[in-house]
Amino acid sequence: MQMNYKKVLMVIIAIISVILIYKLPRLLISKNNEQLPEVKLKEKIEQEKTLAIMISEDGSNYQKYERNEWPNENYKFKDAKCIDNNGNLVENTVSFDNVNKTIILETDKTVSCTIYFDKSTLGKLRYNEKIANKDNLSSDIQGGMYRYQGTDNVANWICFGTTDNCGTNDDLIDKYMYRIIGVTPNDELYLLKEVFIKEGDETLFTWNDKYTISGEYAYTCDDKVCPEWSTSLLFKRLNGTSNGETQGVGTTSDKANTDIFVDSEYYNYLISEDSYNGEEASKWYNLIADHNWIYGDTTQKIYNGKELYDLEISKKNQVKSKISLMYMHDVVYAYYDGLTEKSRGNPGSNTNVVNSWIHFQKDGYISSTVCEWLSTRYGIYSNYDVGARVMDENGNMSDSALSRHCGVRPVFYLSSKAKIASGNGTKANPYMLD
Repeated sequence: MQMNYKKVLMVIIAIISVILIYKLPRLLISKNNEQLPEVKLKEKIEQEKTLAIMISEDGSNYQKYERNEWPNENYKFKDAKCIDNNGNLVENTVSFDNVNKTIILETDKTVSCTIYFDKSTLGKLRYNEKIANKDNLSSDIQGGMYRYQGTDNVANWICFGTTDNCGTNDDLIDKYMYRIIGVTPNDELYLLKEVFIKEGDETLFTWNDKYTISGEYAYTCDDKVCPEWSTSLLFKRLNGTSNGETQGVGTTSDKANTDIFVDSEYYNYLISEDSYNGEEASKWYNLIADHNWIYGDTTQKIYNGKELYDLEISKKNQVKSKISLMYMHDVVYAYYDGLTEKSRGNPGSNTNVVNSWIHFQKDGYISSTVCEWLSTRYGIYSNYDVGARVMDENGNMSDSALSRHCGVRPVFYLSSKAKIASGNGTKANPYMLD
């Protein structure tokens, strides 16, 4: 019987076509994700979309994750590639529901997706054992540390300065309650005072009051920042080094010739006997690390953490001390809408900053104060336009004259020897130190 070569050839072409149709999407995934492995998609989800999840311990060798759900907190999202039935890459199809820890495919097309997760370095942090809730802690380093980010119920409350007398009444919050801005790779905790500091009943202070009685500035600025953060009287008063300097002779002076934090009557538990428990409290002050604070100036108002961080830490000025004020990038990096990863450290506008846990109206007191001083100078040097950055009640990081009265929330780093002993980070049960 004579063989029908034409039919055989057609069968061979059909087999090759089937192989190419099956393989092409996976080859395209590999091509568009150079060092990530191709994957045989196996799981069906709604509307015939297929999904494969790959995890890696070292960032290079990927293995299948057998469940169609968000990998546990030990992994962080790296990449996602989706293709349609024609083998075309489909952009912006993957997002994450961080509340329910599920992956969402946002497309009407029938697509095949491969999602890649890397092992998070958070597991290497010593504090990881004591930090009970990491949902609001970034899975990667942002601005030199793992940042607490979010809008509601961020579990980063910490009691500093006493072992057993923290609580939610006003006096205890005033004296002892702080928030953890972040954790450095060296296990240092970066703390922010929860509410504006007080000197008696006063909660408003100038950055550097140099008004004369006539209301004119007494500065004689040239091409330098005048004054710099390290020479401002607010900086000196926070660190207990003002040496009795007055802040001005005009009616706008805050009559402050005393230090307002480490050497004040209200916070003297840091360096003297703690009136609550009768113990020497200097150990708390000794837990505050000496830190090289970089400072500078900017005329730009940016609501992206990475851009702001690169701008602010590019300055060569620095001063070694224990106490400072937040940077602009600290404010921006604290934001996270709880839904989209791209919102982490990227509020985009002042209206989102207002909703961040770090805004002074968000938790604790709803303060009548309308502005908070930041450490960054406003980069205009003329005699009549000398200012520094503030966060205002609307979330703006605008500039204000140095003699304006605003609230002050100090920040500092704890040394790596400071250890969390107990607590879960909530306001009612804050982290406690040994």
